[in-house]
Amino acid sequence: MKKGNRLGLALFAFIWLGFNFLTCTVEPAHAQTVVTFQTEDGLTIYGTLHLPKAPRPPLAGIVLLSEPEWIVRSTYDGANLGRDLVENYGMAVLTVDFRGTANNRNGRLFQTFSPRELEKLQLDVRGAIQFLSLQKGVDPQRIGIVAVGVGANYALLEASENPAVQALVLISGSLSDRARDYIKSRNDIPILCLAGTDDKEGFREMSEAFYLSKNKDSHIVLTVGHGTVMFNHTKGLAERVTRWLSDNVKALGAETEISFTTEDAWSLHGRLTIPGVPEAGARVPGVVFVHGANHDQETYYNLTRALAKKGMATLTYDWRGKNRDINDPKGHFGVNMSAEDRNKTYLDVKAAINFLASQKSVDPNRIGIVAATLGTLHAIHAVDGDTRIKTMVMLTQYVPDDKVKRYLSTSDTPIFFIASTEDLNYEAGNLSDHTRAAYRMSKSKDTEFLLYDDAGRGSEMLKRKDDLEPMIVRWVVDKLAK
Repeated sequence: MKKGNRLGLALFAFIWLGFNFLTCTVEPAHAQTVVTFQTEDGLTIYGTLHLPKAPRPPLAGIVLLSEPEWIVRSTYDGANLGRDLVENYGMAVLTVDFRGTANNRNGRLFQTFSPRELEKLQLDVRGAIQFLSLQKGVDPQRIGIVAVGVGANYALLEASENPAVQALVLISGSLSDRARDYIKSRNDIPILCLAGTDDKEGFREMSEAFYLSKNKDSHIVLTVGHGTVMFNHTKGLAERVTRWLSDNVKALGAETEISFTTEDAWSLHGRLTIPGVPEAGARVPGVVFVHGANHDQETYYNLTRALAKKGMATLTYDWRGKNRDINDPKGHFGVNMSAEDRNKTYLDVKAAINFLASQKSVDPNRIGIVAATLGTLHAIHAVDGDTRIKTMVMLTQYVPDDKVKRYLSTSDTPIFFIASTEDLNYEAGNLSDHTRAAYRMSKSKDTEFLLYDDAGRGSEMLKRKDDLEPMIVRWVVDKLAK
């Protein structure tokens, strides 16, 4: 072959390969499938399911709802919002068209719906959540929703009845009085409101929704336009929304109902939450929560969620003789349980620590304790000599006995003591005085004491003082950091 011909063929091959490289379709990092599901009233609803190609279950799930009469679900299917949630944050996503829209007309257009038919839009939201929750690898307790316009109203109404919904993004929402009442009544559901400053009605609705929400993670973002068109007008908006959903849905971690047994044969029930681990094999710190004599594990509901979002594993449980842990032959705590069994409640704390430390994704040498009132005595009795415990938070220290005094005066474990001056106990006196005394006994130079005037007692202070939860979170995260 002549030299000129060889050069020509080589040049042709180079151009052909370059053209194919530039024009080939880049394979997406997630799988996309058109799906259908049935609502409770028998309608077939179309959606698109997006899943990571290399999932790490359990996956948080996000439902992206279109806006009836305005947009269809394809606005999400090809846009950054859905793709970012799947490919960059590893979540499962379901995009959905409401009834009366796109393929879901079922003989009726949305514009012709009566007020009673409009109320059935909530069934579409419910069906979407149920469908996504049933997908393999999806955590049915960690669902977030993005809803637009009137769809935001029905997403809120479903969230008021469905405990799986952990966070909501409302875009140019139009809300009913029932939906607004729900926002006012619940502070555990964060809401991200998006409003266009040129959309006066949407701006008014979203501003009011943000004002009504008492959740610390609720925010409002002001942009331009109505509905999902605002993602085209504001650079970085989609990334901000996906990051917020990751922080408030995915970061809650996988929650599991668990049970464990104490060394004196009490079977206890609790709740274990393991946050998303960024890398395979990585281990996270853990926190055991010990409630007081007049409460149960639910008293720490909001605080455990806040710590999970910071990458902390948490374990709550009920004492022996409480709720499901009542043992008929041995009695009910505070009613007919023997003094011998009551005095061994510290064994519950020991068993809880051992259970948490045994989890493969938990660092057994970075464990913290949060305890309240009488539980503070049981906590200190349990951790005496346990080098795995790196910090403690005491919500109203109960009257220190000799063992507690010895521990405080010899241990280098930093403790955050919190109390309120009006906390009187007719048998023990002012518990803030006992908390102050315990603080003064502590050998650790890093121990601190916070005294309120009107905060109540023990874990009740978490409800009375909005600033307390973030302070405890900062303390625990700092003390359990590597």
